[in-house]
Amino acid sequence: MHVRFTLQIFAVALLVSTTAARAGILRVYPGESIQAAIDAANPGDTILVEPGEYYEDAGSIYGLRITTDNLRLIGKSKNSHSHPSDKAGQMSNRVRLIANGAQETGVYVAPAGCEYKNSACAEELQGFYLRGFSVEGYPANGIQTRWVNGFQFVRNVSVNNLNNGIYPTLSANGLVRDNISYGSLDTAMWVAGSENIRVIGNELFGSVIGFEITVSNQVLASHNKIYDNTVGIGLFHPNGAGNPPLPVMENWVIEHNHIYDNNRPNDAPDGSFQADLPPGAGVLLMGVSNHVVGKNRVANNGFVGIGILGWCSATTGTDNSCETRPPISDPAANDNQISLNTLNGNGESPPGGILDFLAADLVYFQLEVTVGAGNCFKNNKPEGLTFVSSAPNGELPSDNC
Repeated sequence: MHVRFTLQIFAVALLVSTTAARAGILRVYPGESIQAAIDAANPGDTILVEPGEYYEDAGSIYGLRITTDNLRLIGKSKNSHSHPSDKAGQMSNRVRLIANGAQETGVYVAPAGCEYKNSACAEELQGFYLRGFSVEGYPANGIQTRWVNGFQFVRNVSVNNLNNGIYPTLSANGLVRDNISYGSLDTAMWVAGSENIRVIGNELFGSVIGFEITVSNQVLASHNKIYDNTVGIGLFHPNGAGNPPLPVMENWVIEHNHIYDNNRPNDAPDGSFQADLPPGAGVLLMGVSNHVVGKNRVANNGFVGIGILGWCSATTGTDNSCETRPPISDPAANDNQISLNTLNGNGESPPGGILDFLAADLVYFQLEVTVGAGNCFKNNKPEGLTFVSSAPNGELPSDNC
């Protein structure tokens, strides 16, 4: 037994050593094509890109298209202490991938044949790492995965990518850390149809929605800075997404984030779900269940600090009402826990309209036929927070606390 175990360890070590030995490093300099290096790479290779502006094939739908397993794409940068939104500062010292010609999405990572408008993919791409890129000015998405198992986006910047900035979709086992995203007419960062995703230490601002989750399972969002959006964080029912519901859509944990000054006028395209969102919301849970919002700082959002709403209640009178678009899953919000958050200055400047009566630090509002149950508002600070509740007793629910 001991000899067999030793041989197994040796075999694994040999395999790891052989794989590492096969991995190569490719280098790209300004004036050269990053896509050409991607096409030449083998699984496990690393591509190092020198700082500069890169305009890839104007006839492609993508800036960069990755179909190779376990590729590492690293943008080198020169030292700079300025904010990445300062184009005269750090932006000139980064790798800048800039929209060109017919391109729609900046960095698109998915198996070969699995394009971003397809409804299904035959297989998964295994592994991808992206660091140090600024992706700018794409009319659809900035950085997107689709059917990728195991990915990391670290220290990238998404600038004015008009649909979604950073967009892990239909993927699993991902880390999105220390990125900056701004200037999107939908969402600065959206986790959709995905599982086991960690979103840590990002800065999300200047968009319709700062951070969004739909149709996903096991998502952690922690230590993010989210400000100057129409809605800071949106946790939305499957009707608000382009993906059908999953069998399990639970355990979205929103904790230790700073969510403030989300009062940006809504400039989403007319007819979209996002266009119906009123400005001034910190965190909205709309028709979703079994999630936790805790230990966050939520301040100076003019309409709602943190709100739990039934999907049909929230969309009444809009183009996305349940009468117009019947819910594809239960529209009630159940078993959510809102606890240990610090709130101040929310609800003091509502946008004007029929929902202004909801303006408060904490809101519970659902009139669904399947009335929500198990929601818990507990130990939010300071005492005496303003609140609105549709519960029969007029109090915030404290079930299952």
